[in-house]
Amino acid sequence: MSFSGGSLNGNNVCTVTVTVTSTVAGSYLNSTGTVTTAGAGNGAAATATLTVTANPPIVAKSFTPNSIAVGGASTLAVTLTNSNAVAATGVAFTDAYPSVALTNASPTGLSNSCGGIATAVAGASSLSLNGGTIAANSSCTVSVTVTSAVAGGYLNSTGPVVTGNVGTGTAATATLTVVSSAPSGFNAFETGTAAGSVSGVIRTKVAASAFGLDVVALKTGGAAVETAFAGDVKLELVDASAGAGCGAHALIRNLGTLTFTATDLGRKTLAGISEPNAWPNARIRMTYPATGVPTIIACSTDNFAIRPASFGGVAASDADSAAAGAARALDNTAASGGVVHKAGQPFRIAATAYNAVGVATSNYAGTPVSSLTACVLPVSGCTLGALSTGAWSTVSGTATTDGASYSEVGAFAMKLVDAGFAAVDAADGSTAAEMTIESAAVNVGRFVPDHFELTTASTPKFKTFNDTTCGSRSFTYIGQPFGYLTLPEAMITAKNAAGGATTNYAGALWKLAASDATQTYVDADVSHTLDTGLVGTPVLTETGSGAGTLKANATDEIAFARPNPVPPLTPPAPFPADITLTMSIQDIAENGVPGNGIIDTTTPAVFPSILFDSGNDIRFGRLILSNAHGSELLDLPVPIETQYWNGSGFVRNTADSCTRLVAANVALSGWKRDLNACETSVSLPGLFKEGRGNLKLSKPGVGNTGSVNLTLQLGATASGSTCVAGVPTAAVAASQTWLQGRWTGAGYDQDPTARASFGLYRGSKSLIYLREMY
Repeated sequence: MSFSGGSLNGNNVCTVTVTVTSTVAGSYLNSTGTVTTAGAGNGAAATATLTVTANPPIVAKSFTPNSIAVGGASTLAVTLTNSNAVAATGVAFTDAYPSVALTNASPTGLSNSCGGIATAVAGASSLSLNGGTIAANSSCTVSVTVTSAVAGGYLNSTGPVVTGNVGTGTAATATLTVVSSAPSGFNAFETGTAAGSVSGVIRTKVAASAFGLDVVALKTGGAAVETAFAGDVKLELVDASAGAGCGAHALIRNLGTLTFTATDLGRKTLAGISEPNAWPNARIRMTYPATGVPTIIACSTDNFAIRPASFGGVAASDADSAAAGAARALDNTAASGGVVHKAGQPFRIAATAYNAVGVATSNYAGTPVSSLTACVLPVSGCTLGALSTGAWSTVSGTATTDGASYSEVGAFAMKLVDAGFAAVDAADGSTAAEMTIESAAVNVGRFVPDHFELTTASTPKFKTFNDTTCGSRSFTYIGQPFGYLTLPEAMITAKNAAGGATTNYAGALWKLAASDATQTYVDADVSHTLDTGLVGTPVLTETGSGAGTLKANATDEIAFARPNPVPPLTPPAPFPADITLTMSIQDIAENGVPGNGIIDTTTPAVFPSILFDSGNDIRFGRLILSNAHGSELLDLPVPIETQYWNGSGFVRNTADSCTRLVAANVALSGWKRDLNACETSVSLPGLFKEGRGNLKLSKPGVGNTGSVNLTLQLGATASGSTCVAGVPTAAVAASQTWLQGRWTGAGYDQDPTARASFGLYRGSKSLIYLREMY
């Protein structure tokens, strides 16, 4: 470097700089030489030292594979790395093998990417490089195939690696293990397997629970342990579900390298194996050598399962009482109130398979089976039903079924069990406890009947004319109530959706009420309307085991509703009764909780064409009174007659010998002339006979001439008064509206009336009473 023509003011400093470099390491002492000026004299020379350093090459050495059998081959490789910005030149090393027993193979397979001259003579025990070059920031490799006829471990060093410009690299070492006999295969089994064994089983394991296995090297033929084996074996957990060959099994987890030494005698334990997920069919795969091109790939001869530790989060639920879903939890164990589900109808069960540390095993895709552990409700006398789970679907380790059903009423405890997930271990000595996945017991409920079915338990019979004391009966009037000679009775059975009896529906779980029963009467001819206003609440009796009886009330009466035709309409003609009774019942006790609904009758009890005890003819009737005239000295008969409409007109009902009225039913009013109140009295004894009654007024006596009006009080209430046995008394209602008639042009709802006269002439005749004597 030189500088001229510069200037420097007094008391000032100036600097001249230049960048220098060197490709050779060393110390450089540099002098400026004399500094001359035009008038200020010359300056003395100045010196400085520059030290140039370099990074020595990085040396790496390896044997691939690092374990061989006697006479086998391994590649010895020396890799040199130059991290300097300049090439390393004059590179040289000599790798003298630790024993003449370790030699270069023939052919040597010598390879060199470092330039210069690499030397490896077949049968010799060294590898050397001279005059090599490593490009800037690059690497190169010198390799050779080596072999040995003597078993043992060979710790080999490259020796120092020298260069001409970047210093000397530190020697690198590697070990080659030469075994006297290479194994023909490997196996894995339980650590408790007997010494000297070449095969064994691997029992069921639990996900995320650590376990250990023994790996054994096998002699040729696989019948004995290769006790002299030393080397590295790669171990893998693989999925054998697909059924392919060992080498094609999908990798589950790399278990690392297991290093055998001569002291292991061909068998060594791999401890601390832990797989967090579940696998129904796994194997241990062993690869030798652990690195490079394998010569042996073997799998454990026994397949094994890694199962979930347990089922958790087990829950039953539904959408409503008859459909599966997740809206409502089915965990009700109370006898009253709360969510209920109908027996036999589908509901949901869900459960998640967890490993030993409580994490879901997403690979679980098994099929749980339900196991009933206790009958929880009713508290006493509880009978377990049948629990069916239906088909399961599993997503991310959670199994769900919407096809579960329970056949009984009440609540139960259950657990889920899967003894089939680990079926691959069924023959290897794994115990049921080892193979089985279970849940804790959970309560599920409350279940109620799906429906009720009613069957007839009696043959009912009506009372003709509603009077069993009258022997001559063959008909009943329209509008006349009639009750039962034999009451209808039905058997109630609580059923599940499949039609099976739910025997637990009893005691505190029996919720039926008589007020929730329905009794429906119809006649075969729907134009004949039935009046059921006198039908009371039936009698409900629980008989146990999900059954009971429903019996009509003993006071029940029904009637054919009596029409009130106004001309030109006419009353109905006689017709035969053909009455059917249908009985059903509902359980509405649970309906207050949304989704519970009611429990209804699907098959009611039907009593068709109920018989009458003495004839089922039905007639539209009326009672007619006629005027009467006679002597005040004699009792006066008053014509009274029951009639029925025969289809064209009213005629005397000669079949009526059962109508019964009493004297108090006849009101007396309108006393005329010399006939004063209660100077005549009413008598009306006994039953009608062939449609005629025996109505009389007693003789009023001398001087008591006149008339009185008679009104038969057939309605439900009476008005007016009467005289019976000479005593005035209030008239009494006969409550026989079915005998009222149409007398003034209105409907058939009027009481009959007539006039009785004593001692009065009839018209222009002066005759009061005439009797012919013979």
